[in-house]
Amino acid sequence: MGYSIPINVCGSGFSLPHYGTIVISKKAKIGKNVRIHACVNIGETEGEAPIIGNNVFISPGVKIFGPIKLGNNIKIGANAVVNKSFEEDNIVIAGVPAKIVKRLNE
Repeated sequence: MGYSIPINVCGSGFSLPHYGTIVISKKAKIGKNVRIHACVNIGETEGEAPIIGNNVFISPGVKIFGPIKLGNNIKIGANAVVNKSFEEDNIVIAGVPAKIVKRLNE
């Protein structure tokens, strides 16, 4: 099906709505109710991988890598490259490199 997802990396409620290339580092930590679309890579850099919060929506083509942290209730736009932490909750990030494009509580 094109997945490379190690055991015990993802929290409960993990969702993969489509099959396709999805690669997740064995060192990543992914919270509850995270939805990941096709062609996503969550990788490590120099032995460290992302920590992703709860209720995160990861659009197709997103690349997330390195020793970074993402907060809760974050939506990541298609094809974004996330190489720095976004610990603020309730935001939309997008772009290359990713930046905050919207705060969801406003």
